[in-house]
Amino acid sequence: MKMRAILPVLALVALTTLSACGFRPLYATGGDNYNTAANMALVKVALINDRVGQVTRNALVETLTPRGQSKTPLYDLKVTLSESTSEQGFTKDNEATIADYLITATYELTRRQDSKVLRKGNVRTRTSYNIVDSDFATIEAESAAQADAARTLANQLANQVAIGLRSQ
Repeated sequence: MKMRAILPVLALVALTTLSACGFRPLYATGGDNYNTAANMALVKVALINDRVGQVTRNALVETLTPRGQSKTPLYDLKVTLSESTSEQGFTKDNEATIADYLITATYELTRRQDSKVLRKGNVRTRTSYNIVDSDFATIEAESAAQADAARTLANQLANQVAIGLRSQ
């Protein structure tokens, strides 16, 4: 039997197996009339300290509420960030050439009506940047790494919010 004849059969078996185990796509809107995107728009994101926190919050708000924030949110999301930088890749003169930047977020998603915690936990992201002779270039590389890490962290937080809302 040729491989082309087997692929449709394997795809059918895979789809049947996924539906039998209770799998449902996170952002699907069919079947149970649940709309993840509409519920995510009802989440109010609390202010996050520091510059990286502001960038993370802005990216998170853009992801959760692309059409604007709700005037009557049903859920609250509190996020606390911690940042660390570690130098890596040392030269013979013991000068670092690479830095790892790590952000860890502790989050808690609560329902306003009864203060029930729907989901809480930690997510983290890591990125690296080069340390060069030019101070300006190093500062720019660090700033770009922080912004990139903040956007990645916001996407991870949005996924956790979606899971928390979907599982309630």
